[in-house]
Formats: sequence, C-alpha cells, structure tokens
Amino acid sequence: MVHHIKLNHDEKYINLALNLSQKNIGTTSENPIVGCVITINNIIIATGVTSHGGRPHAEINAINKIDDKEILSQATIYLTLEPCTHFGKTPPCVDEIIKYKFKRVVICIQDPNPKVNGSGIEKLRRAGIKTEFGIKSFEAKNINRGFFKIHNQTEEISEKNPKKTREKIPFITIKVATSLDGKIATKNFQSKWISSELSRRFAHILRAKNQAIMVGAKTIEKDNPLLNCRIAGMEENSPTQIVISANLNFSFEENFFAINNSIKKIILCSKRQKSNQKLLNWLDKNPNNSALYFDDFDNKIDLSKAFQSLVEIGINSVLVEGGSSLITQLIKLNLVDELIWVRTNKIIGNDGIPAIQDLEIVDFSRVINNLEKTKIFSLEPDTVEIFHPRNH
Repeated sequence: MVHHIKLNHDEKYINLALNLSQKNIGTTSENPIVGCVITINNIIIATGVTSHGGRPHAEINAINKIDDKEILSQATIYLTLEPCTHFGKTPPCVDEIIKYKFKRVVICIQDPNPKVNGSGIEKLRRAGIKTEFGIKSFEAKNINRGFFKIHNQTEEISEKNPKKTREKIPFITIKVATSLDGKIATKNFQSKWISSELSRRFAHILRAKNQAIMVGAKTIEKDNPLLNCRIAGMEENSPTQIVISANLNFSFEENFFAINNSIKKIILCSKRQKSNQKLLNWLDKNPNNSALYFDDFDNKIDLSKAFQSLVEIGINSVLVEGGSSLITQLIKLNLVDELIWVRTNKIIGNDGIPAIQDLEIVDFSRVINNLEKTKIFSLEPDTVEIFHPRNH
C-alpha cells in the first residue's frame, strides 16, 4: 500500500518556489537564487525566479506578470529567501511588497547578508503584513550554500574579532571519477572514459549548478577538456572556467584557451607570469577573460589567497574537477566543503595515476578523518558517494 503524505498549502507552494529557484542556479553571479510563488485563495496567479546575472529579483519578475496590481492586496507571496531591504542596482524588493499591500508573506529563511539579515521581515511586519518564516529553511539554505557560506564567514569573524581582516572562501566541491582502486587514469594518463555516460551527464549537471569550474595545469595538458555544460538546453549555464598554474607551460592552443570564447575564463598564476607574452596576447584577444597573479612557493600558488580573490570578484561556488595535485592540496588545507566521488567497476592497478597524491602520513592517528558520507546512489554501473566535513 502506498501512503501519500498530504502537504498543507504553505508547504506545497514553498516546495514549488524551491523547485523554481533551481532553474537559474549558478547563473546569478554573487546574488542568491530565489524562487517566488504568488497565490490568491490557494490559486497560483504568478511565479518568478531570479534572472540571469542576479537582476531582476524573483519577486519583481513575479509581480510584473500581473496586470491588475490591485488584486495583490488579497495575495500571499511565497519566497525562498527574505526580500532585500537595501538599494543596489535596483530598489528594495520589500518596498514593492509593501507598496502593493500583500495580505501575507511566507519566507523560507532569513537573508544572512548584513545589509538585510532580518530587516526585511521586520519592515514587513511593521507595515502590518502578516509575515512568517522558517519553513523548509534547510532546503533553501542548501540551494544557496555558497552565498550562505560567504556571509556566515563574515558573521563568525565579526563575532570573534571585529577587527580581523575578512578572508572569505567560496563553497568548494571536488568531483572525482576513479576506477574501483582509486585511479583517475592509466600510467600514460589515458582516462576516457573511466566513468559511465550517465555519470558524465551527472557531472555536467554539477557544472551547471556552480558558478565556476576549476582544474590544474596538468588536466589542461593531459586531458585538454572543454569544461562546459553539454546537456541540451543547459548550455548557457556553463560556469566560468578557471585554471590554476604557476608557470603557464601551455601552447595556448588548448581547448581552454581556444574554444568557447563566450564563456568567461580566469587564469590563476604566479606574479612571475605578468610579462608572459603568450598570456598577454591571449588576454588582448579575449578582453572578457582575466588573469590573477599571486606569490608562489615551490611552483605552487597559495590556494587560500587564490580562492579569496575569487570571492572578491563575485564567485561563491567552485567545482574542482582535477587534477590529483590540486585535489591533494585542497584536502591537505582542509578547504573542501563537499567531496563527490564517482567510483567505477574498472580496475587500473598500482601503476595508474591516483586521485590523491602522497600525504606523507606515517602515523595512523594523523590520517585525514574529517569527512563523513552523507549520500550514496548508483549511476549504473558506477557508484556515487557524497561526503561533507563533520558538523558542516
């Protein structure tokens, strides 16, 4: 017997708003992705989602679909995030809700941005609008986990030490596909295709959900990847492409440099590369792209500084797809927010290229043990395991 769980009206419309909010996920720059549903007498009259680039906001997109604004005084508006109260590129959304005298507002979660952070809810209530929040807050936070991480870092710093310099790091996801014995390629770097077609489609969905995708220099040299989203209808959700390489030992004919010039690309490299003529020529031909320069030690760039620079230009979620050197550094530095491990049924052997390089651990009590498995599922014949840091 199948038991159907009956949802109340608020849960039903909030679920719809949450589903809508994922439509443009990864495309709204540093702005959170928000879903909106407007109802009258439990009949949906409009929906909205944050536009590409972050403007207009979901509330405005939904309100603008309604010709007779007078009916909004009888409407309930469902939002996955507290409406903004500050003037930016557009006026505050909370003022629009008040202007049209909405009867009721239902919100998933408070906005962690210090410019909002409860002031939207307070302003609505002062205006006499019945306002409720806290429904499906976990789901809403998870959709905007990069946005929440950035602002929660600010909050933690201000509470512990208000004078400390802000050092914000994006939400970092590692996705690695390996053989059953943990190898990403054969000893001569052959890896196509180590995972199944279904797993590769899953990888493209992950790309679409993140603002940026990052790889190391050897991945560009050996795999020559495209790094875009190649699922029909989702091509425009391809993330910003980033390569981190201290020395830039590239021909600049690789796909990263030569293909898909409409997708923004960023090079993270050593300050020594500021006069690299190949790089300068490429940047001159592709003014939409950029290079960021850092000190390096032993031909390795300071990853913390590199990620902080990405936050400064509005990137709050990064998918790392390789290679093993970059993945190893991130694990060593404890910078991983999510590890997605796709394991196939193939066996390559000990002479293959490992997913994680030497960690130089000699005492078993010092092994890395801060990740816990939070999900496992099958993409036949592969198995996908998802890990998060404990108490994340």
